[in-house]
Amino acid sequence: MLLENVQLAHIPLTNLLGIIGGIAIFLFGIKIMGNGIERLAGAKLKSILEKLTKNRFLGLLVGTVITGIIQSSNAVSVMTVGFVNAGLMPLDNAVGVIMGANVGTTITGQLIAFNIDMYAPIIAFVGVMAMTFLKKRPWNDILYALTGLGLLFMGMTLMKEHMSVLARVEWFTNLIGSLDGAPILAVLVGTVMTMLLQSVSASVGVLQAMAMSGALGANPLGIAVYLICGQNIGCTTVSVLASIGGTKDAKRTACIHVLFNVFACVICVVLLQLFPGILDLLARISGETNYAQQIANANTFLKIAATLLMFPLSSLLVKLSRLIIRGTDKLEGRRLLHIVGGKDFGSSVTAVASVEKETERMYEIAHENLKKVYAAMTAPRKDDLAGINENEETLDWLNAEISKYLVEINRNGLGESDARSVDRMHHVIVDYERIGDHANNIAGYIELMRSRKLVFSEAAMDEIAPLFLKVLTIVEDAHECMLHPKAHPLSDIAAREQEVDDLVDLYENNHIKRLSAGECSAEVGMFYVEALTDLERISDHALNIAEAGQ
Repeated sequence: MLLENVQLAHIPLTNLLGIIGGIAIFLFGIKIMGNGIERLAGAKLKSILEKLTKNRFLGLLVGTVITGIIQSSNAVSVMTVGFVNAGLMPLDNAVGVIMGANVGTTITGQLIAFNIDMYAPIIAFVGVMAMTFLKKRPWNDILYALTGLGLLFMGMTLMKEHMSVLARVEWFTNLIGSLDGAPILAVLVGTVMTMLLQSVSASVGVLQAMAMSGALGANPLGIAVYLICGQNIGCTTVSVLASIGGTKDAKRTACIHVLFNVFACVICVVLLQLFPGILDLLARISGETNYAQQIANANTFLKIAATLLMFPLSSLLVKLSRLIIRGTDKLEGRRLLHIVGGKDFGSSVTAVASVEKETERMYEIAHENLKKVYAAMTAPRKDDLAGINENEETLDWLNAEISKYLVEINRNGLGESDARSVDRMHHVIVDYERIGDHANNIAGYIELMRSRKLVFSEAAMDEIAPLFLKVLTIVEDAHECMLHPKAHPLSDIAAREQEVDDLVDLYENNHIKRLSAGECSAEVGMFYVEALTDLERISDHALNIAEAGQ
């Protein structure tokens, strides 16, 4: 009775399952093809986005090319949100990448229009069989992407075969008929369609399958073009979801994505209403009966036209996003500032870059605590130890949260370069947390000494103050060595760390001599030796950090 009420009973179960299965295989094909190429490119995508998005025009080109390669505007838009959130890309340049991603995603439709359905099973079979024997990268990643391409076309074939029945279902033909001449309704249907499928490439592919099977009626292009306008709006939900919990600029990036696609939709609808001959021209160029090519070309034309019209106004989009998303970020507190999106990473490149930025934040907090403690020891002033304990608790929390995130990233499968980065960060975050612990220990000794009105002897201060400064410099250089191995040779860091070890041994012996001579008390001496030990441990962790970059 329920099926009869919604009139699905008119669609044979075999066809219904075929349509659903075809969409599933098609979506899976797009996903694994993109994942394979992403794994193959790995850290190169990060480098490209960092180096070649210095201005909006370059960002436009990069967004177009990368999306065309990995076949997913969702992945690129999420990646862009993540990079802005991580501070690797300024908001002003992100707008070009977002626009380019919209253009690049049209490649999938053009591939489908080639109609190589009969070769799809062969492509998928070759990819799967070759992957079984070729485990070594990059060949395994290439074959993974090839398998995805084959599955994409197999899903397309399955959809076409079973969608033909829709042309004979009364309620469906009435629905399609209601969209013809009702552009606003078609836009809304297209928006919902992509929100459900979570892929504009897949949505366009479904339209092509429907058109080729006759399910879109006698005027498929006239209906499909407005559905495509809506699909472009629907795809923005992914970047909006990715920005939740991110920085203000990450939210503004998602806002720009929504604004651009909404304005582009309005422009395209107005143009098509004013110049209906555009569709006739597209149909003639593409082939009067080649509906898949017509839809692919319409998708490409509309997105290029919208980009050409909107790109000169990109500064206004940025300003409008700032008006909508106001305020600045509060960078304090126990929360992840650069990691967004939960377990739905969208891109391993974004995930790794986000964690690297969060790890950089751990260094900054630990470094700040070291400087505060050094200042409190050498130039005491009121409230100079304030915030140190809170920073230490933040470091502990970050260490735990980043560790969890790194485990999740590893489960998603990474390229060789990204896998090395994740392994390095697993070790480095522990070292930064331990440096914070030792800095907090020294702060505690200073606080206890002040409460008991104790001070180090002049001789002890002449030893420990320069040593502290030496350790602080080693930590700074070790961090730089980890990021840029050529900036500070590891051998230099190792030699200076050994020098700290030797000085600690020397100063402990000097302390024993002063204690024997009655020049200091045992209580002060205990704090002195403990502080020396903490400084030695800090230099040990600094060396670990430097070694992690090699």
